[in-house]
Amino acid sequence: MIQEIIVQHVQPEKRDEYIKVFGEFLVKANYPGSHGIKFFASIEDPSRVILMINWDSVGAHTQIRGTPTYNAMRELTGKYQTAKSDGGHFLMHEIK
Repeated sequence: MIQEIIVQHVQPEKRDEYIKVFGEFLVKANYPGSHGIKFFASIEDPSRVILMINWDSVGAHTQIRGTPTYNAMRELTGKYQTAKSDGGHFLMHEIK
């Protein structure tokens, strides 16, 4: 399992709406190979949001790119974003 982690910047006054709309879209999209969606809203910077999605593999994530559902998601979220997203795929190392 890998984690896709994306740092996003949105209009601060629309942050909660963005998280709700984007989250609902992702749940309905039900992308194959995705498991769990988490949003983190910054306390210090109300325009900053981090999205984390668990994927079976990088390939599971990249195979959805360019699909009609993916393109609709990009169009929807682009209305809220104030800067290009930054992120990637990560392996978690948990320290106990």
